[in-house]
Amino acid sequence: MRPLIDLHLHLPGTVRAETFAELAAGHDIDLPLPANELYARINSDPTEEEKPRGPWFPLLRIYELISASLRTKDDFSRVTFEALEDGKTSSNLCYAELAFSPSVHMQAGVKYADIVAGIENGVARARRELGVEARAIAAINREDTADVALDMVRAVLDCPSEAIPGIGLDFYELAGMPEKFADAFQLAGDNGLFRTAHAGEHAPTAETVATALDVLGCDRLDHGYQILRDPEIVARCAERGTIFNVAFTTSRRALIPWRKESIMKMVESGLRVSINSDDPALFPTTVRREMDIAAQILGDGHEEWLLENSVDASFLTSDDKQQLRTRVLS
Repeated sequence: MRPLIDLHLHLPGTVRAETFAELAAGHDIDLPLPANELYARINSDPTEEEKPRGPWFPLLRIYELISASLRTKDDFSRVTFEALEDGKTSSNLCYAELAFSPSVHMQAGVKYADIVAGIENGVARARRELGVEARAIAAINREDTADVALDMVRAVLDCPSEAIPGIGLDFYELAGMPEKFADAFQLAGDNGLFRTAHAGEHAPTAETVATALDVLGCDRLDHGYQILRDPEIVARCAERGTIFNVAFTTSRRALIPWRKESIMKMVESGLRVSINSDDPALFPTTVRREMDIAAQILGDGHEEWLLENSVDASFLTSDDKQQLRTRVLS
């Protein structure tokens, strides 16, 4: 099986149900249902037929519960390693970038330095035991204020780590448009951090994509499907070579049909995309499965191109990118 790369991978969305259950119990977090039942009931928009078979839980509600269960350095080390182990087992993962939201944990009293130390330990163990390399992205919660976002970037800069090469912007897009975080992204860019953001996912406009590039200075973007609403922005991103980290599977229903169509149209329009798993434990899926879906709609001949895009989009040094390119394309 060819080695694969996963650049759009949220750490809470990788946590095994059994690990979640143990962590929640250890930290006295009350769950509305056993963890494995919660995972099976993630459904943000149940149909009329499904509603009587509830209760259902929005994805972000499960995120909140998982995040509340991550309290110590050892917790972060464990889930980081397990995420990479699961990727290796299911998809022959060789490199991943795991997004985490520091402010969510810091507001609960967890020290940023402990989060980073735990992630570093998990990455080092995966490198040693599995031969899997990884980095992590400190993502701004777009529900936070601009000042909280600035404080988060300052925390990242005050505790530098090779394992944390950049920042992101995630959670529900309509809760915070990208321009709100211009100062935080400027500070990150001025200090050499890579930058990415969820854009063009929920807001029905291509303008968030343009803003993420022009105002936030993003090096790449996550999702981006709504860019198709504006041919001029599509043409500009195609010429620029902007890479969009996309995923097909976004719920327990497996696939949103329009997303599959959108990714196909993005490629047909000359846009570069990489294929990723997003929240593999919660949907569920794997990056290998996502690549297989890509082969179905784009053709088998696209896999090397998709992996080349992943290498180019990675937040690695030039030398490390070349090593990764050799590993996945040789």
